[in-house]
Amino acid sequence: ALSLGVSLDSPWDLDMADFGYEVLEFDASIKKSPYPNHPNIKFFKKFVGAKDKIENGVETIGFESIFKDCEFEPNGLNVLQCDIEGAEWEILEEVEISLLARYFSQITFEFHGLNPDDEKDAQRKLKIFAKLNEHFAPVWLHYNNFAGLTISQVPFCQTFEATYLRKDLLPKDAKPFGSGLFRLNIDSPNYSLSPDIPVIFP
Repeated sequence: ALSLGVSLDSPWDLDMADFGYEVLEFDASIKKSPYPNHPNIKFFKKFVGAKDKIENGVETIGFESIFKDCEFEPNGLNVLQCDIEGAEWEILEEVEISLLARYFSQITFEFHGLNPDDEKDAQRKLKIFAKLNEHFAPVWLHYNNFAGLTISQVPFCQTFEATYLRKDLLPKDAKPFGSGLFRLNIDSPNYSLSPDIPVIFP
């Protein structure tokens, strides 16, 4: 399990480690893992980007270097979670999505800065979503209630979490939920003092 973007509380990492996954944490914004004594968690004080680089003494490691250095098994049932505060767009623009599909069965991203009223930026990000959809299918969506709602043609959240499954792993009878208001029992609010935001599909 590859975790990009780690904070002082990263329950996804802990859950995956407790399930038996080896969790590789990458983040240069903190000094150490929030779970330094867990035998299944390894922490790397590095940011992750499309390519290797060092700027102002901070090291960024590229995706391909991670797969090489950490000896990822191609076509393994590896899982990726990425919450890197907007840097995901540059990575997804530059990295071949087929590379992600080669190494990951499932990917989860928190997408930031989605403003449907900014036409130029929205078109850029729609192209990235189209790239993702070539190899992965979205299977779960959750709005980040800390970001609040934007009212465009429909109520919309500018920050949301989306989980994708590689298309070859989709059940043959899989189909969309349809229209309406949806919440899943696995959801929980990002900000516990505010109510969660249900997803509404027109």
